[in-house]
Amino acid sequence: MYRKQNRYKELELYLTGAIIANALLFALYLIIAGTGIVWLKIITAFLSLALAALILYFLYINKEMTRPRSFWITVAAASLFLCTLVSLICNYPAPGIN
Repeated sequence: MYRKQNRYKELELYLTGAIIANALLFALYLIIAGTGIVWLKIITAFLSLALAALILYFLYINKEMTRPRSFWITVAAASLFLCTLVSLICNYPAPGIN
């Protein structure tokens, strides 16, 4: 039982780091989208969406997505995915008109 719990703590540590990296990538996407650099906006949006989807997929293949102990990781990854997607659809933040 100790080995199983240790394995989960390791998984939680890696996924927490991935969520923090994804949040920083999302913040970078918002900054770049506000400046109006379209090609960099597309790249950072794609990386943010891909990382969030990868976290969710990793939880799914390890059968941790629906467990209560991993629910916060699932919600964090899904919210980062949805925030990036909604921001792309609504074109927010759009660069200001001078």
